Amino acid sequence: MHARCAAAFNLSLIVATKNFVVNVILWGSAARVVATNARRGRARPAPTHMQTLLELLLMGARDGPVPVTTVELARRIGRSQQAASKHLEMLEEEGLVERYRRGRSTEVRLTAKGVNELVGLYLILRSMLEEPPESYVFTGTVFSGMGEGRYYMSLDGYRRQFAEKLGFEPYPGTLNVRLESPAQSMQLRELTMRGGIRVKGFTDGVRTYGDVTCYRALVEDVAGAIVVAERTHYDYTVLEVIAPVNLREALGLRDGDSVSVRAFFRRE
Repeated sequence: MHARCAAAFNLSLIVATKNFVVNVILWGSAARVVATNARRGRARPAPTHMQTLLELLLMGARDGPVPVTTVELARRIGRSQQAASKHLEMLEEEGLVERYRRGRSTEVRLTAKGVNELVGLYLILRSMLEEPPESYVFTGTVFSGMGEGRYYMSLDGYRRQFAEKLGFEPYPGTLNVRLESPAQSMQLRELTMRGGIRVKGFTDGVRTYGDVTCYRALVEDVAGAIVVAERTHYDYTVLEVIAPVNLREALGLRDGDSVSVRAFFRRE
């Protein structure tokens, strides 16, 4: 089944099916979208409004503006007309939809940001309902970061856990890889929603450091791990990779060079 059709089919099942289990999945998944986006510094639509986004998708609002009345929307989401109106206002304020006045009627279109929220929900559902692939392959270009990786990889609170859980002490620093396409970014997003090897955050009495989730990986033919920090200024377009060796030296990499990273999914 075409990926887009499969997504619409899965989402329509959530909206159309009224049994308790599916509603729990919808609420739980929406809450995970909220939590994930909060860590990445994105807008946080309330779980109660995710169904409204889903209904707008099913009405065709991804492809362009579609006529929407609050009466019809209220019927679709099973809430009052006033609640439906408030949902639209909130979604517009968060930049998830755009509304257009056409005489006495109103048309609504999902923004790229709104579609991104739904993609997050879809990926969470996939992680809950489907077996993960054996590995994910990423390709991108090497670039220099801000030096934060070197600092964090040198902290004992992290280093001890990396050695215990990954089997190696990382070279102080991360290899930063900018992914080559939106499809790669979506793949990284899916990987992070499937769990991984957790390195717990800690405090040194002065400041608190967040959790880090790790995924074993091969950088070309060198063993290492992708690290996803709970607190990071990077989005899903960037991979941060660690290894027991200096990856730039081991692989002869410079800024702008292409590199391949294969991540292996395994829970703790």
